[in-house]
Amino acid sequence: MGYRHSAEDILDEAVEVAVATGLAELTFAKVAAGLGISDRMVVYYFPTKLDLVAGVATRLGVELQQLLAKAFGDDRRTPDELLALAWPVLASRRGDRVFSLFFEMIGFASAGQEPYPHLVRSLMEAWRDWLAERVVGDRIDVRRRRALSVMARIDGLLLMRRTMGNEAANQAARDMGIA
Repeated sequence: MGYRHSAEDILDEAVEVAVATGLAELTFAKVAAGLGISDRMVVYYFPTKLDLVAGVATRLGVELQQLLAKAFGDDRRTPDELLALAWPVLASRRGDRVFSLFFEMIGFASAGQEPYPHLVRSLMEAWRDWLAERVVGDRIDVRRRRALSVMARIDGLLLMRRTMGNEAANQAARDMGIA
């Protein structure tokens, strides 16, 4: 009997395919071909494309959180401090890897293409809640509001980076006092 790939192996390959080709081109067949297995094996672990896309999005979200957790440290910080620590991490090739797919999902969600509206909202809420635990504030509602502020500024800078280039995004970050 040949080597059987685990769900983790398949998800690793799905992430690589998605990063290389985009979510629109992510298929069971491409993931299977990358591993030299039948696409039925991919479907065994990820029965629908939504399951596969959600797995990819979750994996990249965890990767992003691990990167930022190192930058943020253990103490709660102000929104501006979080931005200043996050920007160099996110304005990198590794950040581009995560956010290229995230912005693709946002485009699908904005166009109302199912299942992306729900998936993106869930990802944004999880990101907000994760950041809320790292921003200063006595009450959770205050920390969530501040986390949303951080998210809006980060996403705006990263969108600028993707559409207008690094220099424009870095100029904006400098003007905001975070670079």
